[in-house]
Parts: sequence; C-alpha cells; structure tokens
Amino acid sequence: MADTASVPVKAEAARPARRDPFDLFNEWQEEMRRYWADIWPLAPLAFRRAVAGTAQAPTPWAPRADVYEKDGAIVVKAELPGVKKEDISITLEAGDLVIRGERKAEHEVKEDAYYRMERTYGSFLRRLPLPEGVDPDKVQATYADGVLEVRVPRPAESKPEPKQIKVA
Repeated sequence: MADTASVPVKAEAARPARRDPFDLFNEWQEEMRRYWADIWPLAPLAFRRAVAGTAQAPTPWAPRADVYEKDGAIVVKAELPGVKKEDISITLEAGDLVIRGERKAEHEVKEDAYYRMERTYGSFLRRLPLPEGVDPDKVQATYADGVLEVRVPRPAESKPEPKQIKVA
C-alpha cells in the first residue's frame, strides 16, 4: 500500500496573476528539438547535437498535469517523480492554483562526461486557473508514489435573482 502524505495548501492575498513569458517559448523549443531528432534519426551525431543542443545543457521543466472533474470537485494530478513532499508548495493566488517545488540533482556521477542527460532538475512552477468562488479551506492535497493530487471542491453556482427595471 502506498504511503500517502498530506501537503499543506496556503491561501495568499489576491494579486494579479503573473505568468512566466518564457514558458511557451521553452515548450516550443523542446518540441522543435524532438521534431528535428525524429526527422533525422540517422544524421551524424555532431549535426544532431548542434540542432538539439548539448547533452549537458539543463532544460527547465514543469510537471505534467491532468485536470478533470469528479464527484463535484476539480481534481489536479501532477507527476512529480523524484520530488520530496517537503519540496512542494501549493498556494491559491489570484484565483489560480499554484504548484511550486524543486527536484534536486543527484550527485552519483563524478565525471563531467555525460553521454546523455535527459532528466531535468531545478525549480518548477505550474499555475492553473480555477473557477471563481473557490473556498481555500476546503482544498485538499495528497502526495504518493510521485503523484500529487489536489482536490478543489467546485463552488456552488449562484444564479442572480431576476430584477424588474422600471423604464423612466
């Protein structure tokens, strides 16, 4: 049975949402690397390194997440392999669910001559918009087997009462 740990969720004062302007660029760059590697898999190694970047170049990373609705709650499942529970921070900021953390590099390899380095390390941030009216006290988060699950109860939809307007 998996060891399930609870992750605290913090609410912060509402402020404008800040987006990292380079997130889309980094995703595009990674897609282009994969595209060129798929087109010319038999190309000389020197050419592929020039196109794909050096083997030692670190790449920024953000965990992949699934977002769906189940039993009246919005469920976010994010893959965080190699991240410790204490290195995860979850906050509600300006109507967004913000997941921050850090995956620390292992120092098993003493040499600097990597043949291939595909695992990424460092800080990450995911910002996911939530519907208006979410109660931060009811948000729950658990972390088990490298998967973070955040459950956000969907706020009740209130329909405004119809009001008659007099014509002057």
